[in-house]
Amino acid sequence: MNTKQLRHMVLAIRLGSLARVAAQQGQSRSAISQSISALEDQFGVTLFERSGNAIVPTEVALALLDDCERLLATEQRIEARCQQYLATDESQIRIARDDALPEQWWRDAVVALKQEFPLISFVLVLATPQELPQQVASGAVDLGFGLGLPAHAELLQRNMGRMRVQRVASGQHPLSQQIRLDEDDLQNSTQITLATALQHEVHTAHRLSNDYIGLSSFEQIRDMVEQQVGWAWLPAPLLTQRLRSGAFRVLPVAPNALWQEYQVCYRQSFTLGLVSERLCQRLSDWLLSFD
Repeated sequence: MNTKQLRHMVLAIRLGSLARVAAQQGQSRSAISQSISALEDQFGVTLFERSGNAIVPTEVALALLDDCERLLATEQRIEARCQQYLATDESQIRIARDDALPEQWWRDAVVALKQEFPLISFVLVLATPQELPQQVASGAVDLGFGLGLPAHAELLQRNMGRMRVQRVASGQHPLSQQIRLDEDDLQNSTQITLATALQHEVHTAHRLSNDYIGLSSFEQIRDMVEQQVGWAWLPAPLLTQRLRSGAFRVLPVAPNALWQEYQVCYRQSFTLGLVSERLCQRLSDWLLSFD
């Protein structure tokens, strides 16, 4: 028994004609008939009642149909996986990333890649830029994407593109009502900053004020800024709509914007495959078009 014989049997049941099966498979009618007859001999059962050009599946054939179709589907998956392996040796991509990019971007990117490479599994976890290198170095994930990643001796880093980080507050916050500010004004106001617990201590990013709230993600910071709790440095991709609507305001103090590299890091022993490279290229293109 081989899968070609099973396919002939299934098609004969579905199409109801050996001639139609032969036409679809690009073979002669007699070749299809011999294939099915050989299968009947091997099984020791009659699969079709034949009368001239007409064929009618027996109860045995109908009982075997579902199992045969499952076997053929498994064969297709195996073939597809082998073809995909020839294109890329990646079967799973584990990604740790910060939330400097909108969640919608990650959803769209993963869905698009999954549609193009359906047999590859994707895992995405959230981490701060300070945490990402250690997660990658430990082998917990394959790739780490983040804003201004710290260097790590065991990792390679690649710049994906520059990202603007802006100093903002809610449009209704008292700081936003001023025509001009200086750093003393900011030091005397609550700052909301990115915080990470590393090796028994907390690291805070861009902290200026001693009156601060540390949070573990950019989106949490943005939401608290929106509640008029304080001011913060935030990545431009998370601010676009709020700045346009006036819900947020870039603070009138120099500097009110910084440029940082958005980067990917991976272990020196890790080779980026086709899908990983496709993801990196998609990200670089998006950053270039954004600014």
